Amino acid sequence: MGNNFPRITNLKENPSSFEETLKLVEKSFDYHSPFSFKEDFGSLIEERNHHNCFILLDENENVIAHIGAKERMIRIKENLHPVCMLGGIAVDEKHRGEGHFQTLFQDVLAEKRSDVAAFFLWSDQETLYKKYGFHLCGDQFEIPKSSKTSTLQPTKFHLLNQKEQKQIEELYQKSFASQYTTLDRTQADWDSLKEIKSADLYIKKSGENITDYFFMNKGQDLTGIIYEYGSVTDLRAWLKEASSIGKIWLGQPLMDTENNQFQFFLAPADMKHFSALIADMTKGAMTVRNVNVMKQEVYFDFQDETLALDSEEFLRGIFGPGQFEEVDVAKYPLFISGLDSI
Repeated sequence: MGNNFPRITNLKENPSSFEETLKLVEKSFDYHSPFSFKEDFGSLIEERNHHNCFILLDENENVIAHIGAKERMIRIKENLHPVCMLGGIAVDEKHRGEGHFQTLFQDVLAEKRSDVAAFFLWSDQETLYKKYGFHLCGDQFEIPKSSKTSTLQPTKFHLLNQKEQKQIEELYQKSFASQYTTLDRTQADWDSLKEIKSADLYIKKSGENITDYFFMNKGQDLTGIIYEYGSVTDLRAWLKEASSIGKIWLGQPLMDTENNQFQFFLAPADMKHFSALIADMTKGAMTVRNVNVMKQEVYFDFQDETLALDSEEFLRGIFGPGQFEEVDVAKYPLFISGLDSI
């Protein structure tokens, strides 16, 4: 990281820039009270991740741009695949149009690319991110809120006792994470989730044991949305009951709906890691040989042939919508909980 200005650094090397960076991000996203970006996206911007909070400083050490990166693991059975989620992307409005986003974004991609299989981000700027090899993909089915009444009452994850928190962690593994291919959660990840005070938790108990749960609301973006859920018995019945509280986002059509949306932007990263991820997603049926970012093409082996597809078509063929019929990739689709998205 050089001495020329504007210069790229991170919050670990410049901890005094934290508050200014936080203000820049919240202003860019029009994030305001009672919500707090620091709480709602703590896993991205917490101190132990400051080495991944990249900032662009001018000659007066003012923060003019920020991009946060969060490395996680996608679990497919016993295999873990490293991925990188990008968020908190902001440029000072006084410096927009000066090329600072491109400078910082390309640097962050280059910094993290060799370590991960893919990049993920959430945005409404499709034209912008497509230039960098990111494509909208991933199935997301929305179930509307029903007109039924419910006696369920919300609580917060951090308000549960230690035994109850552990039961939620186990339900995530046995229900949500067995329904979908999704992010693996370490104990550190669960500890970070306790800080998301804007997320409401609904539970049902049998005696002392939690049998069903769902998370709803998070910050300004997920108000009224149920995005994570689990049940030890009948998940569909629990989701039907949950729909009396809010809309539900599903990674596959567990309930009848015609509302199918894109879930995230995805871009391939390191070829070795990406090929391993695709091989696991397709049960060994496909091997990625190369991704040409300039031509937006993916070259891969399938049934003793080397084929080429448009990157968007290939990614949607794997992650949806419109998954390949020739490959069994639909049973456990990739779906990322709103608690983990940044």
